Amino acid sequence: MPVANCKRCGRIYNRLRRDICPQCVHEEEEIFLQVRTFLKNHRNANLQELAEGVGVDPDIIVGMIQDGRIILRDNPNISYPCEKCGKPTQSGRLCAICSAEMVRDLQIASSELSAQKEKSHKGKGFYSR
Repeated sequence: MPVANCKRCGRIYNRLRRDICPQCVHEEEEIFLQVRTFLKNHRNANLQELAEGVGVDPDIIVGMIQDGRIILRDNPNISYPCEKCGKPTQSGRLCAICSAEMVRDLQIASSELSAQKEKSHKGKGFYSR
């Protein structure tokens, strides 16, 4: 079993699945339940109001949203900044514009790699094992 330091508290623990120790996992579960309850009762709250209402750092809530644990479909006022441009987003790490830009850039890079690969193999015969 690999031993690791907890990302949140720094304790040493036997790492199984997550980057945080079992005690921090338990604390995070309690926070998650509080966040979920708060959102049910305050649908129009923004991120700051939610963090203050639950008494936690907004980054913990953003992490839960990015991990897919909290879905903001019914809470239109909660958003957080895109990691690339800083515009507000409600899902993932990037806003819709930056996500589309990244997909486009990856497609271009992939097609360039394919073209380069074809060009390097052209006229060299067949490859056999």
